Amino acid sequence: MTPAALSRLSLLACALTFGAAGIAHAESGDIESTYRQLVQALQQSRNGSIGNAERTQITQAAKNFQDAMQRDGGARDNLMTDAHNIIASLSDGTFNAGASVNALRRDAKGSAIEFGKWSVSMPGTQIASPIGTHLNQSSEGDCVGISVVKAFSNTQTGAAILRRAVTLTSDGSYNVSLPGDPATVYRLNPGELDQFGKGDPGAAAVVGAMFQYFHKDPKQGALPTNKVMELLAGHAGDHDRLADVHSTPDQITGYLLQHADGAGSRYAMVFGGKPARNGDWSKGDGHAFAIIRIDKANMMLTYTNPSNEASTRTIAIRDLASQAAGTSADFETVTFR
Repeated sequence: MTPAALSRLSLLACALTFGAAGIAHAESGDIESTYRQLVQALQQSRNGSIGNAERTQITQAAKNFQDAMQRDGGARDNLMTDAHNIIASLSDGTFNAGASVNALRRDAKGSAIEFGKWSVSMPGTQIASPIGTHLNQSSEGDCVGISVVKAFSNTQTGAAILRRAVTLTSDGSYNVSLPGDPATVYRLNPGELDQFGKGDPGAAAVVGAMFQYFHKDPKQGALPTNKVMELLAGHAGDHDRLADVHSTPDQITGYLLQHADGAGSRYAMVFGGKPARNGDWSKGDGHAFAIIRIDKANMMLTYTNPSNEASTRTIAIRDLASQAAGTSADFETVTFR
């Protein structure tokens, strides 16, 4: 066997080992399940006194919820504060189970947690052409929304979600329904779409709805990648994340090879970095790219930059992994169910 073949076999073994650990990690760190466990523990304490056993159970449930949010990428400051306050109140005598549940449910509404079934019913007609395949960045904060939409459009399930999510009305405006916020219909006027990307008005409307959900301005910063992916997937998929700052090159390589066969089918994937002058990925943070394909045989990754989604770029997996390790530019994935 040649040295190159031995190296490739070693990397594949690394992927299998990492994959087994990654699956267990995702199951134990599920945000929605730990959230529900905490709410349930609190509700069981609403009508009775708190003993040591109940105090320990609630404290552990709150810590599990905090840990799950941290592993998922954070960006849920209000819920983190709620969990912290629950733990603190159990120590200082101010604990109120009902108030704690109300605070959690209030803040969960803006965090893609505890949402119902996505049943789309909006005025207007569906857009015939594919959505999200060629939307180009126009504002500094658009990169995450555009790259997530691009990654979804690269999969059958994600493309179907995008087709259902937006309609065009007779007056030229767009209605958008997001799977992670099924109770709300967002209305986007044609004159405001360019700030959310150019070249694909339907996709720009979806990105615009995301900014409305998070109450953010695309000229003043990007959206939180983890929550955007969960908001667009709803109950159709599960989000997981590999934090580069805590990962070695071998772990990043393993994560990518683990997802190679399903990239563009079962997985919608984005990753962070910094655009070089020619638009290629470079080491750093502050920008989001969509993964289109992972070629395990040739150890190459194909991706797009939201500044020009019609053009694909490639990078050697070894180079990407070695440069990304130790940075804050994470890899994030939705696995469709």
